[in-house]
Amino acid sequence: MSTRLDAVLRANPMALPMHLRSAEVALNNSTLLSVEKRGPDALRAEATFIRQQLALHASYVNACGNIEAFSDAMRGSTAHLVPLRFPIRLTQKTRECVEDGMFRSFLRFLQDLHGLVLEQHEGGVDDAVTGVDAFLTRLANVLTLESCRVLDGIVHSCEARNVCVSYIEKCQLEVVRKESTELLGLDDACSVVVECRFGTSVARIGKNVAVRMRAFLKTAERKGLSVAACRLERERQLRDVVEKHSWLRGGAFDDARIERVYELLAATHSELAQELMWQRRRIAWLASANAANRCWCGLATSTGVEGALVHAPAHMRSFVGGERVRVGIEAQEVPFVCYLSAASVANTVLELLREHRLPLNRISAAYATRIMTFDFW
Repeated sequence: MSTRLDAVLRANPMALPMHLRSAEVALNNSTLLSVEKRGPDALRAEATFIRQQLALHASYVNACGNIEAFSDAMRGSTAHLVPLRFPIRLTQKTRECVEDGMFRSFLRFLQDLHGLVLEQHEGGVDDAVTGVDAFLTRLANVLTLESCRVLDGIVHSCEARNVCVSYIEKCQLEVVRKESTELLGLDDACSVVVECRFGTSVARIGKNVAVRMRAFLKTAERKGLSVAACRLERERQLRDVVEKHSWLRGGAFDDARIERVYELLAATHSELAQELMWQRRRIAWLASANAANRCWCGLATSTGVEGALVHAPAHMRSFVGGERVRVGIEAQEVPFVCYLSAASVANTVLELLREHRLPLNRISAAYATRIMTFDFW
């Protein structure tokens, strides 16, 4: 059977299931013309319907030919990234699947990047009020939507990139402003503790330590000392200070503990005040810093050997340029820092977009082939 079929195809190469032989096309046209000239109304209407069906059939044949040629080109190509365009308009179902797949790809890429950011900041980051998951989702959304606008032919890739850059900068600014506002709350807490004037109080206590220290702590508590201590404890850079001065949290004090607190203050009140005043200067400087200032990030991308390897989104598999991209600690000269993981992710994505390493109009050849195969079936 196979030999006979091969012989038929060699004799008439167009005799495939979706193709019409030239003789069949000529016969169809002749018959339809005859009906359209001399046939009754009912037959002419049927002839019109048949022509419409033949035109639809021809469009299907043409689409399949384009898909097959596209697939052959993808298989024969040695390029890792190919243009985000296809020889036919994708069906609605396929188009929805592509958008969903690209969103999941971008989101996973951003989540992995956030993990690298945390690894690079070994001492920890200073996120206080930022919802990182929601932030990453917003970035994945804009990258996906602009990529799909390129796919639909609505915008060029440069315009899509500019939209993404502008939106990510806006998200970054929102994060920095929220964290700056939270830092001002920390400034208030430092002020409360400093205003307790431990040094002066310790010098005045002298004898009767238990009685006078209880009175001092009671007055400090009325000023909000324990509440301020809770805010200080949430700050990464002040946790050790609060741990050393655990009495700041308040609570019950027996005479022995009261005396230990007095002795601790007598020895370290100057050190405690200087630490809190330094924090107030740091907060004032950071509150006036631009959202793009490297003090919020501390990381940079490179193609060297230092830093952690950044993997491209799954639908791309590799960045443009063929070089591996890494993210690592950046040497910088700033008086104060406040490392925000969301700002670090935003800075890295912005660098990749501006350097054209993360294009919105390219996908991997393998992914393009899968899309066309899915659409064909």
